[in-house]
Amino acid sequence: MNEPSSEEVRVVEHLVVGDGITALAFVENCALKPGDALVVLGGQASELGRGVAYGKGDPGTAWRYAYLLNSPADDIDPAFARWLSDRWSTVEETMTGRAPNWMNAAKPLVAAGDIFGVNAPREFYGDFMREQAEATVDGLRRRGVQVAFVDDRATGLDVTADGVRVSTQIGQKIHARSVDVAPGGPSTLRIDGDDGRFSAPTVFGQEERIAEQIKAGAEIFCIGGNAAMLDVLRLCQSLIPDAQLRFVACAPDGEIPEPLIPRLPRKLTAPRFSAGHETAESFLAEVWREIELAKRAGDEMREIRAGFRAHFLAHPLTQYVADEQQARRIPAKLRFWLRGGTRDTILDMRRLVAADQVRVMPGLVTAIEHLSDGARVRIADAVGGETVHETGFVVNCAGAGPGSRYDPLTENMLSQGLIQICDISRGLKVGDNCRAGTPAIRYLSPATIVIGSEVMAMPLYDAHVLRTYASRASLPSVTKRVQP
Repeated sequence: MNEPSSEEVRVVEHLVVGDGITALAFVENCALKPGDALVVLGGQASELGRGVAYGKGDPGTAWRYAYLLNSPADDIDPAFARWLSDRWSTVEETMTGRAPNWMNAAKPLVAAGDIFGVNAPREFYGDFMREQAEATVDGLRRRGVQVAFVDDRATGLDVTADGVRVSTQIGQKIHARSVDVAPGGPSTLRIDGDDGRFSAPTVFGQEERIAEQIKAGAEIFCIGGNAAMLDVLRLCQSLIPDAQLRFVACAPDGEIPEPLIPRLPRKLTAPRFSAGHETAESFLAEVWREIELAKRAGDEMREIRAGFRAHFLAHPLTQYVADEQQARRIPAKLRFWLRGGTRDTILDMRRLVAADQVRVMPGLVTAIEHLSDGARVRIADAVGGETVHETGFVVNCAGAGPGSRYDPLTENMLSQGLIQICDISRGLKVGDNCRAGTPAIRYLSPATIVIGSEVMAMPLYDAHVLRTYASRASLPSVTKRVQP
């Protein structure tokens, strides 16, 4: 192993790679001593806490505050709910007069004294996280820790005799005694023809192109029935009246998520599971019975999902299914059964479907062909047949799938065997306490499905769950020091 020279490499005690909520959680939990140097490295490191999901929108764009959190504010973080409530007059002023009319959708909750239950625009959560990040960094600096931000992207790393050397997109090298890696999830599943004259491979960053088609009256066809599809609907609603909408969503099951509807007083479904299941099928059958029992008792999906999440945070999946290989077959089904989404947009979508202004089609899109004035979508059904649908513009919201790729640093770590892809779930596996091949590195992303011997029952795409596991992780070279 070659040792870095100070002339070539920036040398620091600890490096956090990432700019989102997980990176912030790692920064919050690092315990450095006075004089230590901490660097945060990420595409928008200087905006630590926002990441891609909670970024600040461009001023003047109609859709700036259109994208909503999937969960009620206090499901995301009770501290965020308090922050939102304390600033409600400012929020109200910002959102008044915007389309769609989010303030009108929030009115019943506000009237009931339940601002904590609103599905807030994601940018507000980004504002909250930025304040958290600034307070955390100020605290570190008061303790004498040197904190710096580098707006660049990590592309690879090498383990050295005394730490880790990280390379970046623009050719920088940073050598750290320890590193936390907190990237995003895998790329969207690419579909033949999804990036052309009448298609976009994603909604984010493509809004201007999509907006032109919406305003021109084109039918918008979304591949997928997930949160990104709901964002496209919100994009449409921010630009034209509902009466002018022409919108189609195509999902394998032809269904959209259940809305997460909060009620007062708050309630969490309390599932009861028995230990000793030998197969995934046996445990899943018990889970389904518990879900059905909760529904018959009148529980809403918000209460069921939040209750199950709290349960699995306290009770590992392997407590019920000891065989790890069997346990790895469970999360995908749980994620599907317990999926939920923003109350406002889903209720809007149901209303628009009932009015025949929005269609939801079952099927799997296999290809997109571009015509002179639109696109032709090829759709496979559950029994192997194929139909075609001619539309105006296609937006790929399919999520991850076979062939999806990770960020360059994650791909580099996979190639070195520092982290692994699980053969069953296709999620990522790391060691105990999120260690990645060496005590000097820990890794946590939304795609992490196994940590040591623990299989994640609930997806880490949930911000609350992700931050919980980031705070639980410990890196001996950092966290076992005595804090000043």
